[in-house]
Amino acid sequence: MESHMCDNINRRLWLVGLVNFLLGFATQGSNLFVPLLGAQLGASDSQVGLVGAVYGAAFLLSSLVSGWKSDSIGRLAFVRWGLLVSSAAFAAQLLADSVVLLMLMRGMVGFALGITTAAAIAYAFECGIDMGKFSSYGSLGWIFGAMAAALVEDIYLLFLISFVICLVAFIASLFFQETAALRHTLSPKLFQVLLRNNRIYFAVFLRHLGATAVWVILPLYLSSLGVSKFWIGLLWGVNFAVQFIVMRYLEHYSEYKVFAFGQALSFFVFVVFAFVTGKLSLVLVMALLGVAWSCLYVGALLIVLRSGEERGTSSGIFQSTLNLCNALGPLLGGLIAESFSYRSVLFFAAALSVAGMFIAIPAKSKEPGLEQTVKTKI
Repeated sequence: MESHMCDNINRRLWLVGLVNFLLGFATQGSNLFVPLLGAQLGASDSQVGLVGAVYGAAFLLSSLVSGWKSDSIGRLAFVRWGLLVSSAAFAAQLLADSVVLLMLMRGMVGFALGITTAAAIAYAFECGIDMGKFSSYGSLGWIFGAMAAALVEDIYLLFLISFVICLVAFIASLFFQETAALRHTLSPKLFQVLLRNNRIYFAVFLRHLGATAVWVILPLYLSSLGVSKFWIGLLWGVNFAVQFIVMRYLEHYSEYKVFAFGQALSFFVFVVFAFVTGKLSLVLVMALLGVAWSCLYVGALLIVLRSGEERGTSSGIFQSTLNLCNALGPLLGGLIAESFSYRSVLFFAAALSVAGMFIAIPAKSKEPGLEQTVKTKI
């Protein structure tokens, strides 16, 4: 009986992991050179930030509502329709031949991805899948997306590749099974779920706000150091490769300790990033950044998913927190870079990481109670 249950979970991990891999591939392949495309279309640094902000804002609203409604309607409708609409949105980016159109198309992509993401996380958790391993497949997809960007370099061709890959993910999701145990009749109260882990959400928000400010200017910063598009893609690939490896082992440790380590390491990495220029040094820093994000993301995700039954709402708030950063961070990064320098953005991110560490400390006192929460196995 137990062996059959494990085999069932492993089969679901393979299929759900495949969809997460494909979605990560499509998303990262489409995202990486958007700042460079914006600059190519004549956007200033602040306008490049605004393009990222539109994407993040649309993702925020969509994931919050979709995750919340998936607790009462069910997960799979949001997963499947989100993937289908996302594939169409990736293709629509081919029409982006001006800064205004680029903003509009990126907003469409963010909205579409928000439909599927929170529901997919809740679905994976309720299938009994190791969330570290599930998350690692997304990072593996980011590796392939980054390497595709490094090899192809043509931004519009990358948009077309993202469309095809996401369409394949939609087809794979048709094989997902929804049992009676996975259908929900919850009517969660959004504000109550938010209050339950408010310190974790706020700590994640601060750290990721700095990170998204960095990501939007990082290709431009690296280009100013003489780093080629190939090497930019390779550096992203290193980051995601480390995430894929590290995430697979994190669920065996205390989620609170993992989360705290991710916060501390983030501060160190952002400070060091401001001073390294050599390619080998950049590779090492990107690897450490991959460790930092893996610990912070998986640790925080496990904390919120284990805190109650409203997992769609919890993961929706979590994803919305990240995407509020995706909305505000690029705007702040562009403004800081334009007003001061690219390195100033890195120091800004380091300062926010420290603030996030102090915000999260009181939440650690809740750890024993949360560790008693039993994850549903199906």
